[in-house]
Amino acid sequence: MALAWVVGAGLIAYSYMLAISLATLLFDQVDHWGSLLTRAAGATAGVLTVACAVAEQRRVRQACSYCARVHGRSPERRTDPTPRWAYVAAYVAIAGCTARVSVLVLDSVTARTPLPFALGSSFGNFVVLLTLAGTLLPLALVHRFGRIWPRWVVLLAGRDVPRWLVLGPALSVGAGMAGYFGVAGMTAWLLGRGNLDQAPVWKVSMEMFGYTSWGLGLLAAAMSYYALTRPNCPSPNRTDIPVSSRARSTRSGMRSSNSTS
Repeated sequence: MALAWVVGAGLIAYSYMLAISLATLLFDQVDHWGSLLTRAAGATAGVLTVACAVAEQRRVRQACSYCARVHGRSPERRTDPTPRWAYVAAYVAIAGCTARVSVLVLDSVTARTPLPFALGSSFGNFVVLLTLAGTLLPLALVHRFGRIWPRWVVLLAGRDVPRWLVLGPALSVGAGMAGYFGVAGMTAWLLGRGNLDQAPVWKVSMEMFGYTSWGLGLLAAAMSYYALTRPNCPSPNRTDIPVSSRARSTRSGMRSSNSTS
């Protein structure tokens, strides 16, 4: 199971350019369709391998066959509180986004050029979307408004937010950044490749560590969001006691009855 996790995560990390390719696809700037399909195939194989690892992990943990929860230890509903470690991960992602955007602003101020946010080009739109992925998206992963539509969304207030509307971008952006900058970028920086040694150390550090913490924070917060937004358990006999505990209690009761008789 551990090996499957490592292999699946490795395939996803190796296909780190998929998120960038999809982003360029939105703006009609695809460099090579063969590369896009190859990256998509690698990422798909990684996701399927991780899915196999998750299925085996659920079997080992004796999770519920209806909803994959371990009742009594897993969140049961969307209104359950978000764990503290998820809050930490989300705000680490925001801090990484802030570091990266700060470098972008400093470059624009130093060069006396307009900020990309103010440009009407496709790159300006890309920067706006990327900034939302570093501010609104991490907050949606850990706060209630990301799971249940708030009151100001008049037509949808009180309804469940489609989980993949938040989870999909978080996983794709998080995996892309963690792979592209955390693996490839850090390796190129340490080996002195990609002209990174020509930029000031503080600037490259803010960019690399900013992107990496941004991606890892999104991935960690997404794990909590995934658990909190599971569909309600359809089992009519569900309880909040794990199946293994119920089985042990039943066996203990039977032994007690036999000893008494």
